[in-house]
Amino acid sequence: ETMEVTLKTEVEAGASGFSVMGGGNEGIFVKKVLKESPASKIFSLREGDQLLSATIFFDNIKYEDALKILQYSEPYRVQFSLKRKIAGKEELAHIHSTAQYKKERLSQ
Repeated sequence: ETMEVTLKTEVEAGASGFSVMGGGNEGIFVKKVLKESPASKIFSLREGDQLLSATIFFDNIKYEDALKILQYSEPYRVQFSLKRKIAGKEELAHIHSTAQYKKERLSQ
C-alpha cells in the first residue's frame, strides 16, 4: 500500500539540480535529483514526486523573464497573489464579494 501526501516546500531562490518527465494529462514528475543540489537539500525533492504547481515570486525579477513566464502560462490554470491600493472601504467590500463569488462558483 502506498500513501499519497501533498507537500508544500519552503520559499527559496533557485530550484536547480533536478529534471522532470511526463506532461499532458499524466502530469509532471521529478525524474532525477542531483545529490547536494538545492532541489535535494532545500526543497527535499525526490525522484517520482509529482509537481502539482510552482509559485514564482516577482520581487527583483527581470521584466523579460516575468513577461516570458506570464506568456507561457496563458493556456494553463493560474493563481495570482495580488497587492492592491484601495481608496475606501466600499471598494474593499466589492473586491471581497467578487472573490467570494468566484470561490463559490469554482467549488461547484
